[in-house]
Amino acid sequence: MIKLITPLIAFIISTYLPGIQRKIEARIQQRIGPSILTPGFWAFFKFLFKECKNPDSKMPKLYNYLPLLSILVLIFILYSISFYNFTVLANIIAILGLLKIEEMMYIILGSLSCSIMGYRMPYVDECLGAKIYDINKISLEQLGAIRSFKMITITSFPLYLSIFLPFITEKSIFVKDVVGKTFLFSLAGIFGAITFLIGYLIALREYPFSITHTKADVIEGPTMELMGKFRAFYLALKELLLISLGMLFVTLYLGIPPDNLINLVINILIALIFPILSAIVRAFSPVLLFKQIYSISFIATLLGVVGFIFALLGW
Repeated sequence: MIKLITPLIAFIISTYLPGIQRKIEARIQQRIGPSILTPGFWAFFKFLFKECKNPDSKMPKLYNYLPLLSILVLIFILYSISFYNFTVLANIIAILGLLKIEEMMYIILGSLSCSIMGYRMPYVDECLGAKIYDINKISLEQLGAIRSFKMITITSFPLYLSIFLPFITEKSIFVKDVVGKTFLFSLAGIFGAITFLIGYLIALREYPFSITHTKADVIEGPTMELMGKFRAFYLALKELLLISLGMLFVTLYLGIPPDNLINLVINILIALIFPILSAIVRAFSPVLLFKQIYSISFIATLLGVVGFIFALLGW
């Protein structure tokens, strides 16, 4: 029974995480901050009951329901670590494939939508210092899609590599062979954990890795047209991602799957460390540019490669 409701429990807890994060950020920055329930819990219901608007898209239904599809992806990942004996889903290939679907959502959103503030502007770009003339400006949604493509082609390596490391030690692709093993307490596990943390922060697409929907662009790129209840799905996705990746780490690195009540409580308590660390980083960080993001991703990938070598050696 616990296995079946694990995604529901994770979702309920996730609605409190944005408020906790905002409180931590505010305290660090010597502010009061919002109430814990406002950014996540109440925001979800606020959007859920709002009037829906059709986006300016050739496929509005697909655009609107893409966040819901990504939520299902995270549910499948949670089930893969709960029902770890179900090898068709509970294996490294399925987990990484599901994560890639969630990443692709942002590219598809930017390709499908074009808000009224982001329409193509058919005039020559004659801004001072422009190197190329006679080029039409693209919409901010399309710009967000391009940025998302850059993010998933370069910055996905740390997260994927760190998820892969525990399976190397066990010489298996199945989650059931990793459960019960404490991979973290090894040299490879330490390097893998550091790599996972950096990959986790990048995967959240929040400060300092929020260039795909930075507020400097006035609007949020691909997610601008997610109105009404569909905005609620998007918020739910962001919140569920906070806890789901943490629970995946606890299962793979500490061997504690959420397969019973006690393990579920332990799993979630440890997984909550990651949103807290994310909030601390966000409190001190500006938005990074791609040249900085690439450098961080490269260094994190190198750490993962070192962990990979140690895992092969059994260290």
